[in-house]
Amino acid sequence: MLLLALILAPLAAAVIAALAHGKDADQGAGDAVHRLGLVLAFAIAALGTPLALGYGAAFDRSWFALPGTDAVIHLKLGTDGVTAWMVQLIAWLTPFAILGGRGVAGGRMREYVAAVFACEAMMLGAVLSRDLVLFYVFYEAMLVPMLVLIAVFGGPERRQASLWFILMTMLGSAPMLVAIWVIAAKLGTTDLATAIAGLRSGAIAAGTQWWLFWAFALAFAVKVPLVPLHAWQARTYAELPGGAAVLLAGAMAKLGIFGFLMFVLPMFPQLSAEYAQLFIILGVIGAVGGSVVALAQDDAKRLLAYSSLAHLGLVVTGIFTFKQVALDGAMVQMVAHGLSASALFLLVGFIEERTRSPYLDDHGGFASRAPLFSVLFVISALASAGLPGTANFAGEFLILLGAWQSAPWIAAVAGLSVILGAAYLLTLVQKWCYGTAPEGRAEVSDLTTREALAVVPLLVASVWLGFQPGVISAYGGKTAGELVEPARAAAAAAAEPRTTNDEPRTGAME
Repeated sequence: MLLLALILAPLAAAVIAALAHGKDADQGAGDAVHRLGLVLAFAIAALGTPLALGYGAAFDRSWFALPGTDAVIHLKLGTDGVTAWMVQLIAWLTPFAILGGRGVAGGRMREYVAAVFACEAMMLGAVLSRDLVLFYVFYEAMLVPMLVLIAVFGGPERRQASLWFILMTMLGSAPMLVAIWVIAAKLGTTDLATAIAGLRSGAIAAGTQWWLFWAFALAFAVKVPLVPLHAWQARTYAELPGGAAVLLAGAMAKLGIFGFLMFVLPMFPQLSAEYAQLFIILGVIGAVGGSVVALAQDDAKRLLAYSSLAHLGLVVTGIFTFKQVALDGAMVQMVAHGLSASALFLLVGFIEERTRSPYLDDHGGFASRAPLFSVLFVISALASAGLPGTANFAGEFLILLGAWQSAPWIAAVAGLSVILGAAYLLTLVQKWCYGTAPEGRAEVSDLTTREALAVVPLLVASVWLGFQPGVISAYGGKTAGELVEPARAAAAAAAEPRTTNDEPRTGAME
């Protein structure tokens, strides 16, 4: 029942926040809802912590028969190492999304907190689902509260950004719905484990499996996003308030990686092995190309958007090398990026709330005018750049080590993204913290205690995991390796030289 409670608890919290007493314009009422949301969010995060220790029994109840097939949809929930760390990322980032949203939400704190909890519930439902239809329902439903956060609390171009976000992500998932129905019709089930066994046994023709593979891959590639499906990302991130960016960049984008690990690679190991080189190339293009484009940005939020494109492109590269060390690094890097990107988006958001501008050339001199902000901003940037001693360094090092074991050229090219990452992040730090403030720019107040508390724990966690990455890889990396094993075996079999009739056979009589 723990897994079911993890989904129902944030839904209940969303209802409680929406029905909280007080007028929207009442500052005291907004503060009360904010405090209530924080208490509930931390309680839910604590509820999910046992999953990281291997606890959490599966839940399974029949739901309804799928029309036109023999399949019965089940409310089936389960957990493993990958799922457990996704739950930790989602659940523990939620209170910081609420903590960082007080300024932008203003008198609409109830709506903001309710939307955050609804988004959390849908994301948790997606990662815990072990039925294809149930997963799809949660995977699409989580877009709705995020759309509310963008369209209601976003910047001046929020409506255009929300349109790009919803159209590209929903259209990208539409073929997956058709693919799920085909699997249900041909195999008579939507249970994930049974579907994996049926697909591997050849119960569905190879030609059909080919487009099923691409239907699932497209749905997850859009969410990451992978090049060339990233057109929505920079537009959306540029309009997001800092608190909402914590959920989208810190957690929701990782569901694309989760989808590849949990669905694409186990369901279609042969095709995953066949097209692994393509995904590695796309990941490298995203990693290096995203870093190059980030260098050219004059908007800090767009810079961070392309930084996320680069970091997650590197994760995809690592996954499709099929090397265990790279999979360990991918799991560490997903959590590490969630922490560092969330800290940076929150800090940029706090400046934007004060000045209405996220542009690099509009600010300067924060080191003397806002020392607390500057200290946390420098640490966050260095963490994102992979400073040794942070979780990002551990994740990137392991991914590049695995890439080198697979093919040295992959590590050599992908490693450029790490160098470029330091360049654009230090450029941002230099301009905002040590550059000259534009003439006529009003003084910017330093961070409040509430704002600092929204960032400091994320940085502490990043440093702690930098010295203890095995906390993640021992469980999450091990499960990722088990999920990828069939694809790894298929790739190894394809790489073996084929014997011919002209070759001597061992064991022949002398």
